[in-house]
Amino acid sequence: MRGNGINLKLAHIQSLIAFSLMRLPMIRTWRTFFVRWGGVRLTGKRYFIARDVQFDTMYPQNITLHDDVHLTAGVRILTHRLDTSNPDLDDIHWKEGHIEIGEHSFAGTGSIITGNVRIGRSVIIGAGSVVTKDIPDNEIWAGNPARFIKKRE
Repeated sequence: MRGNGINLKLAHIQSLIAFSLMRLPMIRTWRTFFVRWGGVRLTGKRYFIARDVQFDTMYPQNITLHDDVHLTAGVRILTHRLDTSNPDLDDIHWKEGHIEIGEHSFAGTGSIITGNVRIGRSVIIGAGSVVTKDIPDNEIWAGNPARFIKKRE
């Protein structure tokens, strides 16, 4: 952990509480409140975040959602990954990533967005896809790993 360890631990606990509360039945505006309180940066006013969307609690501040993003059931957003280049086999080290999802984008049921990626504006991610690299604006991607399907018209 960097900086003041106590503040980072409190922020981690806050995000765990916020994202746990999101699993309860509630109106969408409350869910958006808990996402923001948990540390995710929301830059717009309208979002659809399903009840069982999971945000990374290790670095939630590295997730940015722009206006009119739709995250459907079971979407997972992970901002950290195992550092396999670390020579110290006795300790686990993480690489920190940043995830940005552009305006009017849609992630289908069970999608996983991981690593250090930028998802462009008006993107559709198919159900069950695993996104590990950047997706340009106005494209449809699907699969594991996610691949380009076609341009949106």
